[in-house]
Amino acid sequence: MMKAHKSGRVWLWATVILFLAMAGRHAAAITLAPPGNLIEMLTHSNAIFRGTVTTVTDGVDMRGLTYTEVTVKVSERLVGRVSGTYTFRQFGLMAPRLSEDGSRMLLPAPEGLPKYAVGEDVLLFMNAPARITGLQSPYGLGAGKFVFGPGRVENDLSNTGLFRDISLDASLMTNNVSRLLGTDYGAVNPDDFMSVVRRAVHENWIGTCRMWKTSAGRICRTPGPKPAVPQFGGAE
Repeated sequence: MMKAHKSGRVWLWATVILFLAMAGRHAAAITLAPPGNLIEMLTHSNAIFRGTVTTVTDGVDMRGLTYTEVTVKVSERLVGRVSGTYTFRQFGLMAPRLSEDGSRMLLPAPEGLPKYAVGEDVLLFMNAPARITGLQSPYGLGAGKFVFGPGRVENDLSNTGLFRDISLDASLMTNNVSRLLGTDYGAVNPDDFMSVVRRAVHENWIGTCRMWKTSAGRICRTPGPKPAVPQFGGAE
């Protein structure tokens, strides 16, 4: 119950953030999507890559829009135009500060937006940059940011719902995969997780109907993500 309460609270705040962003002069500053499961993240992410966070800074741009800028040294590209290093700006500051003229307090990024630390080993499922502001965040916000540790990997929602409502072709099921898909919440084995993500992308499990939503039935409607093309990426 506590997990569900935490998740609901995060998405309540995210909804408020979106409303405020749309109501102000910086419309389209934030792109939100429900957390969903791994199938939705694989299908809708603009870029998927693993790497090490090398720098995290924040500031205010010429329009007065607050941001946190993150640079990741990419170690593995799965989907998208990503190579070498990838830099993106996410809405909000790392910590509160006074405006340049000292007239008002600028608040940090609201709860629900992922935070980053130098040295983190991360796997990111990224939305496309916002058309007007160029800001970018993981798909499902904290749901799309995974942090690796010794023998474990999990997102900001403790992997809640990540493997829910997912079916795989019997030929793909192993004891490790079955254990992974049976995880309701909590950290999982990083090797098993990365193996499933890699294979789902490179073998196009979704597009070939070998991976599908249990509730929808085994029907192919949309192609799965395509492997990345060898182009340089960065904040757009």
